[in-house]
Amino acid sequence: MLAVRLVAVGIGSVFAALASVAALTVAEGFWARGRLLPSRTEDPEATRGLFGRQYQEPPLHLVLMGDSLAVGYGSEDPTETVGVILANELAEVAERPVQLENVARVGAESIDLLVQLGEVREFTSRPDVAVIIVGANDVMHLRPLNESLGALRTTITELRGMGTRVVLASCPDLGTVRPFFEPLRYFAHWLGRLHATSQTIVALRAGARTVSLADSLGPLFRKEPGTMFSELDHLHPSGLGYRHAAEVLLPSVRAAAGYPARDGKFVPYRVYDKNSRHPLAWLAFWASRRAGTRLRRVHGTTTVSA
Repeated sequence: MLAVRLVAVGIGSVFAALASVAALTVAEGFWARGRLLPSRTEDPEATRGLFGRQYQEPPLHLVLMGDSLAVGYGSEDPTETVGVILANELAEVAERPVQLENVARVGAESIDLLVQLGEVREFTSRPDVAVIIVGANDVMHLRPLNESLGALRTTITELRGMGTRVVLASCPDLGTVRPFFEPLRYFAHWLGRLHATSQTIVALRAGARTVSLADSLGPLFRKEPGTMFSELDHLHPSGLGYRHAAEVLLPSVRAAAGYPARDGKFVPYRVYDKNSRHPLAWLAFWASRRAGTRLRRVHGTTTVSA
């Protein structure tokens, strides 16, 4: 009887500890959400316009879609935003003007891509390249994954049907956000990783290129939060952070536009850190690209089999 009581006490202690962690995480989530809401009374206006006016060729049409990262929220300089940097760089390498449109919205989730897609349909000419940056708000608001992925799939499929090349910047590493304390930071990291991996699978199947912001920028933002994050809220990137984001996106955007690097270096459809310590995410992606494959555990090791 004593042994049974000890076991019961042990199980009860475990459940109490788990409940305490869950309650703490939820409380931190509400606190962080209230603190990190955009503090400006009006959303910043996304920069649009014609770049590279000195060139005489017909312009390329570039459109940005998604959330505040696509808008450039947090940067005090409109020229230090992803859209403007990409437009300037693309105009230079293509030696053509670039018409930049931006239909992204601060606070947008993946489901809002469908509204933005309606705006793109109204353009007088179809975009040559669309860059989508989305996912962070889906994770922060705990949106159902199937709902988010369904909207992303529909958006990419329709854009590809228009003849538009698509580059997706998948969900960033929310575990780098300093206002998140443990254990919230841990859960934010892994939920973001799950979302980004799922986005990658859907985007590649729909015909888009993908760039992993978590792999490409996560270590830098984790190491240098003082310069990479905006002083506005310490959640969104600073102008320097946006420049780094544009730099990791540019090779894929160039390839999508038909102007790959002159050194002939191949840009894969999925850009990520091959040294990332997330083998299960990589195996899930690998399996998703091959019909009939499945993951299984053999003596503690995850393998892929047909």
